[in-house]
Amino acid sequence: MSKGRAGTHSTVIDAARHLVALLEERGRVSRGVIEARVGSSGHTIKIHGLKGGVRLTVTAKGARQEFHVYGIPLEELRLVLGDRRLSHFLVRE
Repeated sequence: MSKGRAGTHSTVIDAARHLVALLEERGRVSRGVIEARVGSSGHTIKIHGLKGGVRLTVTAKGARQEFHVYGIPLEELRLVLGDRRLSHFLVRE
């Protein structure tokens, strides 16, 4: 399976840059549209299982963005989310 970016949308919110870089080393990541003016008290990652992949919703101060991740098993995804550079995120399943 190929790795890296999927789709044509290339912009990533600042809070998700490390996450996207880690995920692209292991599988494909499709970036979603960025929502602005989102109220959030902290950084969160929500995991939603999909048929054939996973949807991650990253919310940070003032912005939210969805990512569709393909080619990474859920167990490996949990290991990626345990990276020390992502320790400031609250992960919800």
